[in-house]
Amino acid sequence: MIDVTIVGAAGRMGKANTEVFFNDPEVKIVGAVESPSSKYLGQDAGAVAGIGEIGVKITDSIEECAKNSSVIVDFTNVESTLKNIEVASRYNTGAVIGTTGFNEDQKSVIADYSKNIPIVFSPNMSVGVNLLFYLVRKAAGILGDGYETEIVEIHHNQKKDAPSGTALAFGRIIAEEKGLNFDEAAVYGRNGNIGARNKNEIGILAVRIADVVGEHTIIFGGPGERIEFIHKSNSRKTFASGALRAAKFVATKKSGLYSMEDVLGIKKN
Repeated sequence: MIDVTIVGAAGRMGKANTEVFFNDPEVKIVGAVESPSSKYLGQDAGAVAGIGEIGVKITDSIEECAKNSSVIVDFTNVESTLKNIEVASRYNTGAVIGTTGFNEDQKSVIADYSKNIPIVFSPNMSVGVNLLFYLVRKAAGILGDGYETEIVEIHHNQKKDAPSGTALAFGRIIAEEKGLNFDEAAVYGRNGNIGARNKNEIGILAVRIADVVGEHTIIFGGPGERIEFIHKSNSRKTFASGALRAAKFVATKKSGLYSMEDVLGIKKN
């Protein structure tokens, strides 16, 4: 049995994680954490998630939960996640991080903590998206310089970071396969008299509207044809199911920084 704490238990992903993890016989939810200002403190995490009481009260003490857990699952925000990972490291508790929006320095901090504990860190926990990472990598390598690339991502109107971490991950994969510097190749939206497209550009457009869970389209365009890879998430349970697989993976490791590619056994080549 894997003892798990759900961090951000009253949020959209926290509720989905609570439902998916609770229904797995190999996992036991032993902790649920929210911010000190949350109106849900003291309430049953299952009731908040809409699945009925599960006997776990939401608390603001990550310390108490981390020391009694094998894994924490965190889909909160950058500042909160960094604090939670520090606590997890002190108690030798593994972590699954689904939070996005980290800069390179913050990613380095997570990598440092992974020297002590096992961490699965991925911009997207969806099994389908991670399969698409693999397929897009293959496509970019095969199609080569003769095909231009654009990325369009659509998310709900409450998402704070843009472009999505997933869109950026697709961009970095494509740049790597084409031998480009992603930071130089990336173009974020276009406006005005921009002139002809540079063949090495990787265009990225972020759309925010209504309640879209998540959609990513990767477009390769070459002479006389266009190839599109599309992934649409209709439910946050998509990400929760991937996080569940990641938690089971983390529970078997002592330390290290892993991606969903590691969890799924998908190799780059």
